Amino acid sequence: MSVDLKTLEEVVERAVKKALAEARSYEMKAVAEALKALADYTKAGFTQVTTELGELKTQVADLKTRVSALETRTASLENRVSSLEKRVSNVEDSVDSLTEATLSRYVWEDLREEVRARGEVVLSRRRNARVDGLDIDLLVETDRSVYVVEVKTRARRRDVDAVARKAEAARGAYGKPAVAILAGVRIGDDVEKYAKGKGVLVYRY
Repeated sequence: MSVDLKTLEEVVERAVKKALAEARSYEMKAVAEALKALADYTKAGFTQVTTELGELKTQVADLKTRVSALETRTASLENRVSSLEKRVSNVEDSVDSLTEATLSRYVWEDLREEVRARGEVVLSRRRNARVDGLDIDLLVETDRSVYVVEVKTRARRRDVDAVARKAEAARGAYGKPAVAILAGVRIGDDVEKYAKGKGVLVYRY
């Protein structure tokens, strides 16, 4: 509810003038003058409160403007962070792909020597092969066996299970004994122990 100070002042002045005019005794005049002083004090208080409320409204409006600007900057920063996360993710994917490709070459070189040492003859070597709908990083077929290699930058237990399943699928598809191999840079002792328990060979690089 807004207060019209000018109207209030006029009403009070009329009331005070009437009280002074109709006062018939010293006491009544004193009461009227006290009433006038109270009215003046009230007016000054209302004026001060109105001024402070105006300043407060200005401060609130300024604060809203600042909050709006901050929200805009925050949204912009969130977009930049999201874009940066995507770029970092793309870089990580590229690094992982390059690392896995390099590891596949190392595994092939080591495996080729081991196969020859066993007297086996390599019939084919394929990267990114598919057997029964399963993706295999490196598949090497010899005259006696088929070698299924899973290459991971950081190997986990689920990778052990995955390469074991793929080896089983290759065994059925090629009709030969399948050897599961897990190759990686970071293969923890617990993962290696788990792999051995599953009959999966581990190549560390």
